[in-house]
Formats: sequence, structure tokens, C-alpha cells
Amino acid sequence: MSTDNNSLKGRVALVTGSGRGLGRAIAESLACAGAHVWVVSRNHDELDEVVTGIRAAGGSADAAAVDLRDGTALEALRNQVSERTPVVDIVVNNAGINRKKPVVPVPDEAAGTQPGAGPVDLAMSDDDWNSILDTHVRGSLHLIRAFVPAMLEQRHGRIVNIGSSSTLRSPDYCVPYQVAKGSLDHLTRGLAKEWAPYGVTVNSIAPGHFRTSMTKALHDSEDGQAWLRQRIPMRRTGNPAELGALTVHLAGDLASFITGQTIYVDGGETL
Repeated sequence: MSTDNNSLKGRVALVTGSGRGLGRAIAESLACAGAHVWVVSRNHDELDEVVTGIRAAGGSADAAAVDLRDGTALEALRNQVSERTPVVDIVVNNAGINRKKPVVPVPDEAAGTQPGAGPVDLAMSDDDWNSILDTHVRGSLHLIRAFVPAMLEQRHGRIVNIGSSSTLRSPDYCVPYQVAKGSLDHLTRGLAKEWAPYGVTVNSIAPGHFRTSMTKALHDSEDGQAWLRQRIPMRRTGNPAELGALTVHLAGDLASFITGQTIYVDGGETL
């Protein structure tokens, strides 16, 4: 990581789900651009590793272990952050989970074609559904409520929600995930209009196929790689640094006229 780019110098960012994967790449990119980054996740060990790496590369970061589904914990997070950094300028809602299960059991002959889709006779439970929706939607909304009032007061702020291109391509057995990410897209549009007069922009980035802990099985199998190459016009999957660069742009001053948008980063898969 280089710290040559100082486009976000003096700004404070908070990135959820940033202990690994795409969230980590986004946090590192924001730090590279000069922002002080709050790295937020449920896993203490992962957070320590990310913060250590950012600081070793010359960046600035703090960590907070939080379960976004816990409203009390979010209040504690706001208090913890405000003690060190009174105003958060950039919030990235990246935390997410998924469980690949059909809504109801389906016959084997109707099974989907995506490699690694999993068993089709084990249906989604209410707990599965609620956990996915609570993490993506309720957790994001509560985080926004905690930090946006200060943005509105200073008449400047950036919200970046990490959605998914799955809202347009319907992968097998991901209905609650699609519902959650689609809700984030609508939340993005509604809040963008509500807060535009105050200099607070709200945008969504919708990644396509990137190798993460949630998609490792698909990306690491020969059948999975062949399936991906066949679907993606660019014949490759994404590099997490590409998402990080886009987030830096949306968080910066040169993106001040962009709001309410969902930007697909998927190699052309949803075209």
C-alpha cells in the first residue's frame, strides 16, 4: 500500500465488515488516500491484523469490534469513535452474510446450475432470513443513523453502501441476500434525495464476482472457474483493489455531484 495519494487527507472513514475480503481492501484504499480509518468487524484478531498492516504502510487506523445487529453495541461504537474522532466523514456499509438455501425444499431435478450451490433439501429458516436482512439492512440503517446527523450539521459527508450485482442476475438460492441488497439500493436512492441539500451523498457499489470468504468454494474449483469465465464478458473476476479505488473516488471531493447511484463493478456480467 502506498500513501502517495492524499485526496482524503484529514477525513475520517468508517468501514464495516473490514476485517477481511472486500471490506479490508476498501479500508486499505481509504487509508492509502490519507483518511483515518475505523476498521469495524466482529472478529478482534482480523481487526488487529488490518490495523497493523495499515499503520505499517504509513496509514492511520483504529479498530472496533461490533455486531451491527446489536443496537446497544452501535451506540457504544458511536461513543467510542466520537472520543477519538468527533466527526466521521465517510461511512462504508460493507458488512454482509449469506446462506445459500432454497426458500422451501425443491426436488433434486430442479436444482440450480451454479457450482457449489449446496443441498436443495435444506430450506431457509426464519433465523437465516432475519440474520441476513438484519445484517445488511437494519445494521446499515442503524449505522447511518448514528453518524449522519453530524455530517448534516457540517454539510458534508459520504455514504457508500456495498450492494451486489446479484440483484440483477438472480444466483441460485440467494433470495434473502438479493432482497437485502435490493433494499440497500432503494435505501441509497431515498436517502440521497433526502440529504442532497446538505452536501451528503449516498451511493451504492454493486460488485460482481470477487473472491472472498463467502465465494471461496466457487472460485477455487475448476468447474467454478469455467462457469465464471463463461458468464463474465471480460473473462475474469474482479480485483478487490478496483472496488477500493472506486470507493476512494466516491468518498472524495471530485464525486460531490454523484449521488443516489448504484454502480455495477462486474466485468459486464449484468449487461
